[in-house]
Amino acid sequence: MTTPDDTMPDDPSPDTTSISSPPTPDPADHARSSCIRLTDFEADAIEWFVVNDGVMGGRSNGTADVAESIMRFAGTIVTDGGGFTSIRSSLAGGELAGSDRIEMRIRADDRVYGVILDDEHRIEGRNVSYRTDIDNSGPPDADGWRVVSIPYDSLVPTIFGRVVDSPGFVADEATEIGIIIADGRDGEFVVELDWIDACADS
Repeated sequence: MTTPDDTMPDDPSPDTTSISSPPTPDPADHARSSCIRLTDFEADAIEWFVVNDGVMGGRSNGTADVAESIMRFAGTIVTDGGGFTSIRSSLAGGELAGSDRIEMRIRADDRVYGVILDDEHRIEGRNVSYRTDIDNSGPPDADGWRVVSIPYDSLVPTIFGRVVDSPGFVADEATEIGIIIADGRDGEFVVELDWIDACADS
């Protein structure tokens, strides 16, 4: 895990307006799907970095740590001057090829979290980030975990957090994956991730 970074060249001002969430998946669907594990936070080849809103003069702060194969992302959101923090990982290329969604096992508080995926698409020299809210409303298991699904066709193209007219996300060209909190609420947050898969229907 790298030291938190206060630079956010691709998305320094996420819109705090909620973006529609994809439907909660049936856990049985995951078993019937063809999935490749991107990370289980154990023998992890993916390096994660935190991006706070300091680039905007904001004071939100997120930190991440991994223990017992669980990544815990926690901190405080301050909406005055910024209002977001995120954790991200650069992709080497090809990790999402052939998939139509990502699935993850997540345990979180009652705040709104989003997924960010970037590909190689740019508009006027600026990277396009594709975002959607995570639907964390389904019934949890006994330990509070939920499996959530993020279909790529639910992603909304944005630049600097603003919705733009752009082609859809291209999984074969994915360059970055991340989790963001920018829900317009001040205060503490905590979200945990057990694993992330790239999936397609069998």
